[in-house]
Amino acid sequence: MDEVSLMYAVLHPPNFFAQAAALENPELRKRPFAVFDGQAPREFVFAANKAARTRGVEVGMSRLQAEACDVTMLRRDVAGEDTAQGRLHEIVCRFSPRMELVADRPGTYALDICGMNTIFGDATQLAAKLRQSVMAAGFLANVAVAGNFHVAACLAWGRVGVSVVPPGCDAEAIGALPLSVLPLEPEHAETFKAWGIRTCGELAALAETDLISRLGQSGKKLHALACGTLPHLMMPLEASFESGLTEQMELDCPVDDLQRLLFVLSRMTTALLDRVRAKARAIASIQVVLLLDGGARHERLVRPALPLQDTPTLLKLMQLDLEAHPPSAAILAVELRAQSAPPYRAQHGLFLPQAPEPGQTEVLVAKLRKLLGEDRVGSPELVDDHRPNAFRMAPFMPPAPRRVEPSLLPVPVALRVNRPPQVINVQLVNERPVRVYWNSIAYTIREAAGPELLSGQWWDKAEWSRAEWDVRLMADGIERLCRIAFDPGSRCWYVQGTYD
Repeated sequence: MDEVSLMYAVLHPPNFFAQAAALENPELRKRPFAVFDGQAPREFVFAANKAARTRGVEVGMSRLQAEACDVTMLRRDVAGEDTAQGRLHEIVCRFSPRMELVADRPGTYALDICGMNTIFGDATQLAAKLRQSVMAAGFLANVAVAGNFHVAACLAWGRVGVSVVPPGCDAEAIGALPLSVLPLEPEHAETFKAWGIRTCGELAALAETDLISRLGQSGKKLHALACGTLPHLMMPLEASFESGLTEQMELDCPVDDLQRLLFVLSRMTTALLDRVRAKARAIASIQVVLLLDGGARHERLVRPALPLQDTPTLLKLMQLDLEAHPPSAAILAVELRAQSAPPYRAQHGLFLPQAPEPGQTEVLVAKLRKLLGEDRVGSPELVDDHRPNAFRMAPFMPPAPRRVEPSLLPVPVALRVNRPPQVINVQLVNERPVRVYWNSIAYTIREAAGPELLSGQWWDKAEWSRAEWDVRLMADGIERLCRIAFDPGSRCWYVQGTYD
């Protein structure tokens, strides 16, 4: 499709930042006000409405200078500007699926309206409806329609109301506009003023080669803009993929049975996975939001250890989680919010044992979590505590596969800790252990190192202390190297672990 057959509609709200401030403060629409930004004492005027500019307020002047003009001063509200931008975006989405946000003009949208005549009528009717919709939302806006993108943009910036350019008349339409509608550098504006060039038509009448010889490639671009022939590659806005990974469904009647709910969850999960697979991605987490009878909400987050592309596995994980944490009332509506991630891929060696499927492992872990409790299943993780062997259970997250190089270092001695510790009887001589009675066997202590006194958390009820000994035990030719400890609180000896 060539440039001539295209048709663009440009929506431009003049003085967007002042209009956004008036949208949040409707009582100031007919009063002079200025929006200031920056930190004291360097606050400056960021925007001002027409009534304030008639009193001498200009963008860039200090706050004190603006206050001297007897106008209302407002602090810039970025969140309010984003809200106003969102309202405009919602409106223009109704008129075309292809739109572009013009970066150098705040609040300005360019729409590709080819084929929209069957819905909204001809170009004039579409432009009028678009402007009426924007004005109904509280904005003043100019709308221009032309076959050239830049011509439509310049007309929206330079003319008030609705402007429609017939096909083939782009040069005539832009020729009557002042040079201020073009993106001029300050030095270029001074040059054209010295030459006596005031309109785009006068600039277009100059020879292109002469402009290039004096202004370089900038002169070539400005000449094409003034002639209405500069091409434009439209970059349409695309909705965020992650924001579209949501499924909602209102139930015809309240549901209090999880098995009936699974049928609905299966359809919604399949729809999410279809969208995810189309982007060659997988689901990293699913948030289940249930609207309950009485207005309450029940939310659960299912986060597999690895991104999945399997509907039965995801459905089973949601089922196990809801069985472990059931809702407190009947369900009226269901919403699923998913987050995507690249699928997990691992290259296994030819001589390594085959690992189980990630989905099967995830379901097994979920079943164990339901049976034993959330804090008893996962991966052990050391905590920042002085208590020996203190740990907590973290969610199971398998590490990325890596090649293990053979180590040349000697294998250190490891202590195999007994959980729970095994109670023993100990015979002392001069406060040193000499004999251990363990599992009905009497062991003689050949060597002993200790005691090592340990204690901690004396400031609360979790206070602990013990004396540890590393001992070599002998009995009937059997030798064992162990660590035994004495707890003064319970007056009890126990085996803490055995050295491999």
